[in-house]
Amino acid sequence: MKRRLILLVVVIALIAGFGALLHIIDAVTGATPKAKKAAQSSAQLEGSYIFCMNPLLDKLSDEDIREQLKAFVTGKTDSIRTDTELSFDIYVSDALIRYADSLCERLNDAGADVQIKQYSGTMLRSRAVSGKYEAFLSESDLVSTDALENADYIILDSAEMR
Repeated sequence: MKRRLILLVVVIALIAGFGALLHIIDAVTGATPKAKKAAQSSAQLEGSYIFCMNPLLDKLSDEDIREQLKAFVTGKTDSIRTDTELSFDIYVSDALIRYADSLCERLNDAGADVQIKQYSGTMLRSRAVSGKYEAFLSESDLVSTDALENADYIILDSAEMR
């Protein structure tokens, strides 16, 4: 009985020691998905991005509303004028969640009802190509503009997104 108890204590100590070692390795290298996601969200915006709207949906079928949204996203205007309540979802890739949060807050302050739905790059690309989105924001190298049939989009550089 004494040997089993000693063996149990030794095994628990080894497991705890191994766990602590893994935390140290993760802290030093940033090798886990959690660390990579944290690094992406804190990274500065660089390169080109796509803000795309689906004009085939009733919510965004009015070209005037889409033009106002483009001007709003690029910072050319701070308001959106519409006769009806504007409500839609923005699908966003993991790397752009910080910018999408601020954009969503600005749109909501301007009178729109906007929600963010966060997806991995692969899932966002799939939704974009199949047309299963209301609006999305992604890196330009994630979704090819050639694959966006019947879409209304603008390409933004990182300076326009700040």
